[in-house]
Amino acid sequence: MEAIDTRTAHPHVRKDRLHSDIVDKGILLQGQVGTVCALEYLKAHSIAVDVIQRVLAGSARRRPVH
Repeated sequence: MEAIDTRTAHPHVRKDRLHSDIVDKGILLQGQVGTVCALEYLKAHSIAVDVIQRVLAGSARRRPVH
């Protein structure tokens, strides 16, 4: 059986998980220290502006977690 290098087979998986964790932390920060701090945190971690707007606008606009 041939080994599969998961780093090249699915390069987007880690990035998506990493971004998901960053966004989750941004949402927590918003509740703890406010929207401005959450916004700065997300921007500092290169989260796309449309994603920042969606997640900081409130739970009604967030995508469901799968």
